Amino acid sequence: MDSSTPCLDFAVVGHQDSWENIAAFVNRLRNKSQGDLSLQKIKNIFPFIPARDLFRVKVNSKTGASINGVYIDTFIEPDKLNTSYLRSNIKKVHDGIACAKKMGAKVVALGGFTSIVLEGNFDSISTKNSKFTTGNTLTSAFIVKSIEKAALQKNVDLKLSSLLIVGATGDIGMACVQYLKNRTHKLLLCARNEKQLKKLSDQLDDENIENDYSISLRDLIPKADIIICVASSNISEISNCKENVIISDAGYPKNLDSKVENNFDLIFHGGMGQVNFGFEFYPDYTDSFYQYP
Repeated sequence: MDSSTPCLDFAVVGHQDSWENIAAFVNRLRNKSQGDLSLQKIKNIFPFIPARDLFRVKVNSKTGASINGVYIDTFIEPDKLNTSYLRSNIKKVHDGIACAKKMGAKVVALGGFTSIVLEGNFDSISTKNSKFTTGNTLTSAFIVKSIEKAALQKNVDLKLSSLLIVGATGDIGMACVQYLKNRTHKLLLCARNEKQLKKLSDQLDDENIENDYSISLRDLIPKADIIICVASSNISEISNCKENVIISDAGYPKNLDSKVENNFDLIFHGGMGQVNFGFEFYPDYTDSFYQYP
């Protein structure tokens, strides 16, 4: 694409969340006369594609003003979003950042998994001309406010509820803890690092906030009236829930909703908002890019 846009207000650095969406997008780019590439061929090629801009974005405001941005894909493989591939993923994210800076983006937003691999670590990034954000504060606000609305909708009293936060020691999880700690009966904390969990639990104890913690999700699930999944969770571990549990799938990629939504009374996308006055893609790939309600 042409990278000579005179005024680029923002860039979003991200990745796709499934091979199915990637295949749809790649084949959307191809000439129809060439036919579609098989998923296996796409998987063979995809990891070697360098970070690059895929389309422009125009976001409109209530006042009629608009800002112009670009979406830059890192081409991180959706089945390699774990610590085993951390080094190679960080390299891909840095390449995406370099692309955004080269294009002169004033603000660079690190979306999805790209915000996780660089969480709190901007030492290696020059911020002279571009400013960076993970959007975690806004994401946290969406999560906690949606929990309050869901509880109200289902006539659930937060003050009498035990709330489980999966991924409690991360940036977003900690923000949810801080907001909800005085609004619920009890906090249930789950994360992979037991030392960090105990530290968080001790801090809450000092504030007389009732809580329990475990690195085992199975230990906490049966106790929870409300669940916020900020981190990825094993589907089998979510099965032993209370009958009327409220679940916010706030991790990325979305790993719960499509597989368990029919088994629970209320499960929804957490941490997501809506642009009320619209946005436009150029070229328009909305029919083949990932979508959420």
